[in-house]
Amino acid sequence: MLRKQKGFTIVELLIVVVVIGILAAIVIVAFMGVQAKADTVSRLSEMKAWVKQYQIYATLNNKYPDVPRDEYYCLGTGFPDKDGSGLGNCRDLEGYSTRHQVNPTLNAALATVGSLPGGPRTSPGDDALGPFAIYYTGGNVVISDVFKGTTCPQGTDLIWPYSGHAVMCQIDIPAVN
Repeated sequence: MLRKQKGFTIVELLIVVVVIGILAAIVIVAFMGVQAKADTVSRLSEMKAWVKQYQIYATLNNKYPDVPRDEYYCLGTGFPDKDGSGLGNCRDLEGYSTRHQVNPTLNAALATVGSLPGGPRTSPGDDALGPFAIYYTGGNVVISDVFKGTTCPQGTDLIWPYSGHAVMCQIDIPAVN
């Protein structure tokens, strides 16, 4: 007489493990997409907050803060010290680390019109991070940051693609008349 055993067969257990694995993969992919979107929204919000900070400063002072033109300046604090200067570095941390140091004078001037925006200080690719400002001789200021992906968020313009996995994007602030 055959006795019926209770429990699961190895095939049934394998099917359950495979289904759980597939569901886990779907959840991980979805979560990664949400994280990337959240990082993009955070970086874009910070860029827009810096634009507003400059616009308020220009409205109250009829000019942008006095700093040398045709230079790049980190905006805010919390950047890594890649060159040992004691100051943080932004933009391309490998190739331009000495040109893109936090400018305490610029940050102090902008802080006179309100609290400085803050945001993530992590690199989305190629050791590049922001935000940073570019002062041009013509009087305009460009606020830039680096985003994951191959396209810039709406409201920004492409400056530089990084090997198909990150892009540097900008918002142009016109010169003060």
